[in-house]
Amino acid sequence: MKTSTKLSSALIAAAAFSSAPAFAAATDDPQKPETNDSIQPATYDMLDEVVVTAQKPLVQANGEKVSYNVDEDPASKTSNVLEMLRKVPSVTVDGQDKIQVNGQSNFKIYVNGKEDPMLSSNPGQILKAMPASSIVKIEVITEPGAKYDAEGTAGILNFITVRKQRTDGYAGSVSLGVASENINAGAYARAKYRNVTGSAHFEFADNHIHPQNNINRSTTEYIDNPVNRFNLQETAQEFSYDYYGGGLDLSWEPDTLNLFTVNFNIRHMKADIEKFNQYVRMLDPDRNLLSSYRQKAMGGSLLEFGFSAGASYQHTFRRQGHHLILSYLYNQGQTELELRRRYTEMTGFQAPEFNSILSDNTNHEHTAQLDYAIPFGGEKHLVEAGLKGVFRRNDGIGNEHNGDRQDDMKLDPSSVVDIKQFQDVAAAYASYSGTFGSYSVKGGLRYEHTRMGIDFRKGDTPDFTTRLNDIVPNAAVSYSFAPAHSLRLAYQMRISRPSLNQVNPFQLKLTDNMVQMGNPDLTSERSNKITLTYTNFGRTFGGNVSIEYSQIDNAISEYNYVADDVIYTTHANLGKNRSAALSGFLNCNISAKMRLSLNGRLQYTDLNSPNPLFGHDTDSSERLRASGWTGNFGASFNYTMPGNVKLNAYGGKNFGWIQLSSRSNGWYYYGISFSRSFLRNDALTVTASASNFLTEKRKFISRSHTETTRSYGINESRSWNVGVSVSWNFGNLQSRVKKTAANIENDDKSSSGNSKGGIM
Repeated sequence: MKTSTKLSSALIAAAAFSSAPAFAAATDDPQKPETNDSIQPATYDMLDEVVVTAQKPLVQANGEKVSYNVDEDPASKTSNVLEMLRKVPSVTVDGQDKIQVNGQSNFKIYVNGKEDPMLSSNPGQILKAMPASSIVKIEVITEPGAKYDAEGTAGILNFITVRKQRTDGYAGSVSLGVASENINAGAYARAKYRNVTGSAHFEFADNHIHPQNNINRSTTEYIDNPVNRFNLQETAQEFSYDYYGGGLDLSWEPDTLNLFTVNFNIRHMKADIEKFNQYVRMLDPDRNLLSSYRQKAMGGSLLEFGFSAGASYQHTFRRQGHHLILSYLYNQGQTELELRRRYTEMTGFQAPEFNSILSDNTNHEHTAQLDYAIPFGGEKHLVEAGLKGVFRRNDGIGNEHNGDRQDDMKLDPSSVVDIKQFQDVAAAYASYSGTFGSYSVKGGLRYEHTRMGIDFRKGDTPDFTTRLNDIVPNAAVSYSFAPAHSLRLAYQMRISRPSLNQVNPFQLKLTDNMVQMGNPDLTSERSNKITLTYTNFGRTFGGNVSIEYSQIDNAISEYNYVADDVIYTTHANLGKNRSAALSGFLNCNISAKMRLSLNGRLQYTDLNSPNPLFGHDTDSSERLRASGWTGNFGASFNYTMPGNVKLNAYGGKNFGWIQLSSRSNGWYYYGISFSRSFLRNDALTVTASASNFLTEKRKFISRSHTETTRSYGINESRSWNVGVSVSWNFGNLQSRVKKTAANIENDDKSSSGNSKGGIM
C-alpha cells in the first residue's frame, strides 16, 4: 500500500520524502486513538501541486510488538498466510506446519484483536488454506500488557484484516490467483458516506487440482522391552480442501462523541481425505517380524466452521477526552471428523477388518467487556481500567464402529463420548502510562479468576469443577536519548492454564497395575520475562536489538508414583524452564527503489522436569533435562527494476527446536516474485512467484529419547509452489486536501479489543 498527499511546494515535498524513516515504530497502544503525522509548510503559493508517494516499511516495531505489513509484500498475491508467517520476525514454521513464537508453541492467535476459535483449534491447516491477500498486517505482540488476556506465555499472534478509510467515497479490489498450492480468489470493498463507514471482504481457495500430500516414516525403540522392541510405521496421506471466508464491518458516528460498530465474520473449510495408507510392523530385538498390518482409508473428511458477531459502543466525554467502550462478542466454532478405514494383510495382529470414527466438537463463547480511559496532563499521562467476562461452553461427541463387514459394523460402547466442557473467566485490570521528558513509563496489573470443568452426560464418570486465581503484573520504562534512538527495559508475566485433561481427576485404567489421571490441584504456569531493547529509527538504517531472559518455575510436568502396587501417572507444577535470547532485525533503504530487511534470533534453552520413572520427589540426578542452542535468521530484498517491475526475493533458515525429550533438525525456505502494474493509478497488477522451487520435497526430521524409548521420524511433503495472480483496484475517493497542510496518514495501527476462545 502507498500513501499519497498533495503539497503546494516542491521544496516541502522533497523535505517530506527525505524525512521518511527506513524503520517505523508501531503504536504503543493498539486501542489508543490514531493521530496523523503532519507537515506544516512555511509558505502556501510557491509552485503547482505535486504528489508525494512513500512506501510503508515492511517491518515495524516498538519493543512491545513487531508488525509485518503483508500489503507491502508482492509475494502475498500468490502465497498463503502460512507462507507469509515464515517471513515474520520472531515467528517460525517448521516442516510439519507447526508454528512457534519466540521459540515457544504456547501463544494465542487473534484476528483483529479477537481470538478465532477455528484458528485456535487447527492453525497450521487453516492458515495454509487462507490466501495471504486477505491479510493486511501480521502483529507479534510479545509484551501484551494488562489490557490483554493473560494467557499465552509467548504472547499473541494477531492478524489484521481491516483497512481504514477517512475520506468519503468507495474503494476496493478483486483478485484471482492460480498456483500449484491452490486456486484462490478474493474481493474487498470499503465505503464512507458522511458518518457511516462500512467494509466487506470475501476469500476463497481450492486445491483439488493439486492436493496436498505427505509421507511419514518413524521408528520407535522400546528400550526395556525384551520382545516388542521396534515399532516401524510408514504413512502416506493426501487430501484436498476448499476454503472460504468473509466478513462485514459497519460503524456509525452520529457525532464527535459517540461511535457504534458491528461486525460479522465467517470461515469454512472442508478437507476430503483422498488417500490414507499406513503400514505398521513390530520387530523383536533381532529385528525379526512379530506382527504387521496395513490400514487404508475408505473415505473421510474434516470440516472446520467458525462464526463471530460483535458490537461495541464508544463514548468520548467532553472532559479531556475521557472515553468509555462497551463491547460484546459471540464466537462459535465447529470441528467435525469422519473417517472410514479398513485393515488388511494382518500378520500376528487381530482386529475387526472395518472401522469408522466420528467426532463432532462445537464451542460457544460469549464475551462482554468494559474499558475506561482517562488521559490527563495534556495527554502525557493515561490511566486505563476495565472489566471482562468470558463464558465458554464446548460440546464434544464421538463414537467408533467396528465389524468384519463394511455394512455390518457395530458400535463400540467404550468409545462413546458425550461431554460438555465449560470455562468461565472473570477479569479486571488497571494500567498507567506516562511521559516525563525523555522518559516514558508503563505498568499494569491484571486479575483473572477461572472456573472450569467437565460434565459427563453419558456413563458413570463423576463431573468435576476446578478454580484458578491469577494475578499478572507488567512494567516498562523507556528512555529516548536522541531523536531517533531509544532504550526500553520491560518486565512481563504471562500464564498458561492447565488443560481440562490435565486437571480431570477421572482415573483411566490402562492395565491392571497402570492408571492415568489428572490433578485438580494444578495451578497456572507463570512465565516471567525481562527484556532490554534498543531501537533506532534511522532514515537509511533502522531496526532494533533485544536481549531477554525468561523463566518458569512451576511448569506442568508429568510424573509417576506407586501406591498399593499400582503405578499412577499424573501431572504437577514441578518443571523448571529457563531461556536467554538475543534477537533483532534491520531495515535498510539502499536507495529510493531498493531496500533490504534482515532478522535473526539466537536462544539458549534449559529444561528440566521430574523423571516419570522415579516420581516427583527426586534429586537433580534423577530429573529429565534438555538444553541447547536454537536460532533462526531471515532476509527480504525489494527492488523496483526498470520498466517499473517490482522484484521481491526472500529466504531464511531455522536451526530446529528443543523440547524436554525431543529435538528436530533445521529447515530453510526461499522464494522470489515479480509484479508489474498497469492502467491509470496502477489499477491492474500482475504478479508471478515461486518458492522452494529447487527441491521437489521438504524433509523434516525429529528425534526423541527418554529412559524407556528412542524414536526417529522423517516427514516429507511438497515444498515448491509457483503461481501467477491478477488483481484490480477500483474506487472513487472524495479526498479533501488543503493546500496549506500535508497529512501523511499511516493507517497501520492495530485494531482494538481482544478476547479468547477454546478450552483444550
